[in-house]
This record gives sequence, structure tokens and C-alpha cells, in this order.
Amino acid sequence: MRLAFSVPTYLERLERVRARMRARELDAIVVTSPESICWLAGYDCTSYSHLQGLIVLANDSEPHFFTRTTEASIFWDTSWLRSARFYDIELENPVKVLSRLLSDLGLNAGRIGVNLQATSKSVSMLPGQWDMLRGDLPEVAWIDATDLVLEERLIKSPAELGFQWQAAQMADFALNTAIAAIRPGMSEIELAGIAAKALADVGSEYVAVPPMVVSGSRSALVHGMATRQTIGLGDTICIELGACVNRYHAIVMRTIVLGRPSPRMVEVAACLKEGLDAAIASVKPGVPVGVPDEVCNARLDRLDLRRRRDHRMGYSLGLAYPSGWMEPPMLIKGDSHTFAPGMVFSLEPNISLQDEGFGLKLGDTVMCTEDGAMSLTRIPRDLIVIDNF
Repeated sequence: MRLAFSVPTYLERLERVRARMRARELDAIVVTSPESICWLAGYDCTSYSHLQGLIVLANDSEPHFFTRTTEASIFWDTSWLRSARFYDIELENPVKVLSRLLSDLGLNAGRIGVNLQATSKSVSMLPGQWDMLRGDLPEVAWIDATDLVLEERLIKSPAELGFQWQAAQMADFALNTAIAAIRPGMSEIELAGIAAKALADVGSEYVAVPPMVVSGSRSALVHGMATRQTIGLGDTICIELGACVNRYHAIVMRTIVLGRPSPRMVEVAACLKEGLDAAIASVKPGVPVGVPDEVCNARLDRLDLRRRRDHRMGYSLGLAYPSGWMEPPMLIKGDSHTFAPGMVFSLEPNISLQDEGFGLKLGDTVMCTEDGAMSLTRIPRDLIVIDNF
């Protein structure tokens, strides 16, 4: 059995979750997010293409896990739990398996918490399955408990922070390796492959999102993936990548110019750096999570760049599986969360200037400490210029 943490750590997490359940008068919760299942049970598998879940009761009994038979060996290898219900996808309907499990546990009535909002791109219960489950157990009061486990995952322990610190160092290594390899005539795919190999070379697990590389006019495509497009002199190149240790992620984003940057690009890059620097400096315990966005925008207004921002300022980072590494909360105005020591998040005020033929990516993984923000990313935030090829 291979676990990222000790069994007492998982038991302590369970008790914290149960305290929240009792406060909401829930009899049980059905956890379907693979990140939260991993956090509570240690189970580490990409089997969420089929319905699976962890039933946690408000009392002190061991949680009840179910997944398909294909994953039985992985369950025994990665989870501290002592039993599970495995179903054959050719012979059994997983919703019926879940319904019977809940009924056998005396939960065919009562208050059961479930995920009713999409906070993970890998939640495995589909709308049709949800309708079937409600039809099977019409006496159950289904309660939205989307945030219940997420709130406990938000503040990272020293061990979790250690994993993310390692991941940040790996991400920096991979990005620096990719930057050193850039040359005219190579394709975006080749550059992304170099970054991916560097991640493997330094010990990163598979990441929730593969390295993203866009160049030339495609640099304005913030979430564009690498293509066969050739990188040429004068091109802007945006790279975004993450690294992973025990499923805990850290990410980094930087912009490179192959050749001499235009005065406009230099101006925009300097303004963007000023905005990100100010955003990081604004992070302190007790500060609303939307403040970095407001602080950054105030700097971007100098060049009327606020309206060229692509998305929110950032989001919490932690456990993640494909196809995304975001976890709540989003760092936006109006979110009720405040920064606290142990929170880890991205700050990434990316700019898209499609009408001018380029975009800029700039993002760090940042941790809130008792004294304020500390960036886990160590690569300078300046525009990177390569002119010595």
C-alpha cells in the first residue's frame, strides 16, 4: 500500500469533514470528485470516466467506496480503506450499485450531501445518472454539499505545502529547459515535448494539463495548445506548464520573444509585470481574495489593458487530475473567502492583444504565509528575450 500521507492524517481529515456534516445535519455525503476521494482515502486513479464514489457517514464508521472491477488492484495499492464494492461495467449499472449501497446503509431516507455544482472537470456523475439516483431513492433529501470537502482542502498542511514547493521547483526546471531549447524553425509541438520530457526527467508525475505552447499571432490564444506551427524570428512565445508531486500541482507561465521585441511589447510586458508584482504584494492574511485582481487592474489601467485581460486573476491550487488544475475559490471580486496562511494559488493576469498580433502570459504559484505572500516560482517575471541564437 502506497500512501502520500499517514493513515492518521486521513482519519483526521475525515473527522474534520464529519464535523462539517454534523453542523449541516447531514447523515452522509457521496463524494464523487477524484481529488476529494484521493484527499480522504488515498485512492489515486484516473478511473473517473465511470461512476465511482466515497460514501462518508456522519458517524465514525469507515467510509464506503465503490468503483469498477478494473480498478480493484489500484484500490488495494493506493488506499488505506479496508474494503470496497467493485462492479462489473458489463453486467451492472453503477447507479443501481450506489442506490443499493445507500439503502443497505440505512440511507434510503435522510439527508445526503452531494456535488450539485461543477467544481472539478473530472466529477464522474452524469446528469442522467443523477436523475436515476433520485428516482431510486425518492425519500432522500439531497443537499448541495459541493463546498464541504473543498473547504477543508483549501488550507494546506506543511506536508502538502512541501509537495507543492517541490512541484514548483520542477515546473521552473521544465520551463527553463524549454526556454534554453528555443530556436528558429522548431515547432510548437517540439517545444512542448521538450518541456514534457524535462518534467519527467526531474520527477514530476503526469500533470492535469499538458504543457501549453503558442507562438506568433497564436500567442494571443490564452488556452491554445501546441500545434505544428513553426516558430520564427520575431515571434512571441507563451509557455504555460505545471508539475505534480503526489497529485499536488504548481504552475508557471512566461512569455519569450525570439529576436528583438517591439517597443509596444516591451511597454505592455513591463506594465503586466508591474501589475503582477503589485497583486502578489497585496496578499496578506485576512485580505479578501478579490483584492489582487483590483490591485493589478489599477496598474493595467495605465495602458488601458484591463479590458484586454482574458480571465479571473487566479484560483486555488492543490490536488488535481486531468483535465484541469483549478480548485475553488476563484480569486474574484465578490468571493467571500479571505487569504489565510497555508493557501496556495495562481496569480496570472494574462493579456490577449489579438488585434495587435500577440499576447502575453505571466503567472506564478503563490503561497500565503503569516507575513504575506511568497511566490514558489523563482523565474524572474520580466519578458524573456532570446537574441543570441
